[in-house]
Amino acid sequence: MLATREQELIALHAEHFSRIYQYIAYRISDRERAEELANDVFRIVWEKQPPEPPGIGWLIATARNVLGNEYKGRSRRQQLMQRLAEEARTQAAITNDDAQQASVAEILSLLKDRDREILMLSYWDDLTTAELAESLGCTPSAAAVRLHRARKAFAKAAPQHLMTEREV
Repeated sequence: MLATREQELIALHAEHFSRIYQYIAYRISDRERAEELANDVFRIVWEKQPPEPPGIGWLIATARNVLGNEYKGRSRRQQLMQRLAEEARTQAAITNDDAQQASVAEILSLLKDRDREILMLSYWDDLTTAELAESLGCTPSAAAVRLHRARKAFAKAAPQHLMTEREV
């Protein structure tokens, strides 16, 4: 039997999730990420343990804060990708491998944040599917699916000469 606190959270989630999701989804272009962020709002409710179940105003304010963190993270990742792409372009004149690396960095900069992140964790940091799942906070199956989708997105954006034996 579920504790009262858990029942209250389930009821709160059932009542307000779609509204919080719509609030977030309207402001970002990624539906899956919007769902994750909406769930983060309810995770925060669970962690903060307010004495009374919060109303929609508190939930929207929390969603706004979660979105602010998302925007900051995106900005930092974009700045990092720009620096990486610039560095890769600068060093590309040294060898052909560097030119290929610059091309890969440029293609990565065109991908969605979540696709770029999982590809970099898999290839640059050489994480296994289980390690990807742990670092992304999802199941190994979900990590494998996200990696597969990211590989497909990369293959679609990449010129054929960049695709090697570790193809999609």
